[in-house]
Amino acid sequence: MFRHAFTLILMGWAFIAHAQGQSAELKARIEKIENGLLEPVAVRGAPTRKMRLIDRMQALHVPGVSIAVINAGMVEWVGSYGVADVKTGRPITSNTFFQVASISKPVTAFVTMRLVAGGKIDLDEDVNRRLRQWHLPVAQQATTARALLSHTAGMPEFGLLGYRNDEPKPTLLQVLEGLVPATNPPVAVKNSLTDRYAYSGLGYVVLQQYINDATDLPFDVLASETVFKPLRMHDSLYAQSLPPTLASRAAFGHEVDGTIVAGNWREYPELAPAGLWSTAYDLALFAVAIQRAASGQDSRLITQQHARSMLTPVRGHYGLGFELDHTGEEAVFHHSGSNAGYKSLLFAYERTGQGVVILANSDNGWILIEEIARSVAAEYAWGDYHPMERVSVKPNTSLFSQFSGDFAVSNTKVRISHDNGHLFITGPPVGPLSVELISAGDYDYFIREKDVTLHFDSNGSDKIQTLTFVDGRPRKGTRITQTAPHAD
Repeated sequence: MFRHAFTLILMGWAFIAHAQGQSAELKARIEKIENGLLEPVAVRGAPTRKMRLIDRMQALHVPGVSIAVINAGMVEWVGSYGVADVKTGRPITSNTFFQVASISKPVTAFVTMRLVAGGKIDLDEDVNRRLRQWHLPVAQQATTARALLSHTAGMPEFGLLGYRNDEPKPTLLQVLEGLVPATNPPVAVKNSLTDRYAYSGLGYVVLQQYINDATDLPFDVLASETVFKPLRMHDSLYAQSLPPTLASRAAFGHEVDGTIVAGNWREYPELAPAGLWSTAYDLALFAVAIQRAASGQDSRLITQQHARSMLTPVRGHYGLGFELDHTGEEAVFHHSGSNAGYKSLLFAYERTGQGVVILANSDNGWILIEEIARSVAAEYAWGDYHPMERVSVKPNTSLFSQFSGDFAVSNTKVRISHDNGHLFITGPPVGPLSVELISAGDYDYFIREKDVTLHFDSNGSDKIQTLTFVDGRPRKGTRITQTAPHAD
């Protein structure tokens, strides 16, 4: 029942969102993207497998998605798909609010640069000079806004988990001091090598308090006055939780199984690193503003020099608020986000005037976001987000019965099964669905759905006892059952 209703809403709203005021050429381009989602891995010599957005949303339990595509230095189109919450079936629209999680950080960086440009703060002064209600414990060297923005201040690498709406929420000072009801440790310099990159949301909490004290204005008000209003980002605000007047426009967060997050969303008192509510369209406007400032086309908000400093690596591949790593030749700036029940991506090119913002209201959203990004990249001929290519060989099916069974991999479990001459893997490390293992050798396999390889350790036994699962790093797996299940 739900799936049928969801499909009707998804298809109907996608048509409404795309059909108004667009050329036939653009409509065709959008349809190609919607029907051309790509997996991260392609098999050399095999036909490219393309997937439909509507199918992938259903398969991954992603209720809603919003997409804004930037081309030729402008927001070319916005697409809204699915529902804001599975209980009522409210459709996603272009002004539906999403928690955009860590995309809060580059927007915070822009707020900071606006204050720098106005002479209100100095990127390289010791933040303790302006902090009044709380002070960062003295370290071997001064802690600066530049270091906090670039994650090189030696701050704790502690993930911000948010708070349920039915539990006490800490003040910003309680977060900084690590006092109940805050769930984080006290904020202090944890690494004496303070120029080392260490991603820290708590570092941005320090920055938020520094900005509050330096300007005598709340951070959310500053963001509205210095960024959102000038850029006409009418559907953006920093807020621990949406006010009642806006809550009806919120996309609710959803768990991996598709159920709504308790209380509809978690609350984040840490506004600067995680508390931004926005839309794909507004964030695309923000990305265009960065592109125009960095190219010298528009210096009304920040100078080209200030914009270029945001997009210059401080340590590794991180600038001031932006991640800068990529695979293509053209320079990019980007950031992803992950709050409970929400996933997000902002990815843009410095010079070509291209980019995309993708927001999803599901903990499974990241898989889908990357599939959409690859489809957009293929249609707009980007140098990034190309599927990697791997070589397959004919599998040795006589070994399949030796592989089948359950294996403990780190703190989770994967199941290997076979059916009709095909080998499959099921388990959290590869996502919510069972996927086919593609042979790269007798004992070596990969999957199309994720950059994952699998090696079975030959030990002369009837049953393989150990394997190596690689998804960014190698993880050993050990057999935990002798059962040899077969796929349905």
